[in-house]
Amino acid sequence: MFVICLLAATAVAFAVTENLKLDESSPISRTRITALFSPVCKAACPASGRSALIGFRLRREEDIRLDIVDSNGNVVRGSLVSQVLPAVFREFAWDGRDASGRLVPDGIYRAKITLADEGRTITFPDEIRVDATSPTVEDVKVKHAVFSPDGDGRADHASLVYRFSEPAYPVLYVDGHALPHGRNKRSVGAYPWYGKGLRLGTHRLALAAQDLAGNLGTSTREFTVQIRYVALGQRRYRALAGHRLRIRVSTDATELRYVLAGPGPRIASSVRAKRAVRSFVLRVPLTPGRYRLTVTVHGRSARALVLVRLG
Repeated sequence: MFVICLLAATAVAFAVTENLKLDESSPISRTRITALFSPVCKAACPASGRSALIGFRLRREEDIRLDIVDSNGNVVRGSLVSQVLPAVFREFAWDGRDASGRLVPDGIYRAKITLADEGRTITFPDEIRVDATSPTVEDVKVKHAVFSPDGDGRADHASLVYRFSEPAYPVLYVDGHALPHGRNKRSVGAYPWYGKGLRLGTHRLALAAQDLAGNLGTSTREFTVQIRYVALGQRRYRALAGHRLRIRVSTDATELRYVLAGPGPRIASSVRAKRAVRSFVLRVPLTPGRYRLTVTVHGRSARALVLVRLG
């Protein structure tokens, strides 16, 4: 058993040594080939843009011909380059089209170089994947369509939970304008939106997918979300002097403060709840007149007019 293992190890070492010798004797070095690209990319394409870059250095001056072959070895673009090249690093671009100018099907391709002086042909092992198909949004849902970006950990942002047809970056549209794509490049994920720098109120969100080749898919329908810290159920209330008035509140906070100011005594108090405050009961002053109700959460306020009349 030891002898067999020793022989196997020797064979592996020999193979590695031979590969190193082949690498050293190869007429080509410093290869750099684009692994993935889209010939129809219209959005923010990768560095190579709409072309695959094929770069290499010859060890000596050669008369070469560069072809593109498919996964079966068939030439789809012949004589992409046909010229005498010096022994320097050169880079060439393939636009994803065949000899007739038609886009090739999505799939795996390779560059093949023929060295006329040596009578030798080498197919580069590096794969070039052509992807001209845009990803689609298969499902999307909005979580926290009404949110308060106040940092209290309770519905601080709206979130678009999505599923794409393939791994892709999420691209968010806010009120019709696209934001830079997200960092996540999985097929399933969530895109958080905090509404930073935008006014309170309603906004329109839509989502699209941009794959790793740069293809941007069609966006979804628009979803309406609302940024609010605290909002009151009404802008104007009518109440009888000395009675109780229930004030409905929309907030994520578990505590709020309110002040009622007008012709009668000023009333100030606070309300707490185990979960978000949904409403509170206000004791209406005995003095009739116009009162201003101010409800404050995390430094943000909502106001309403309370009209008090005698019964």
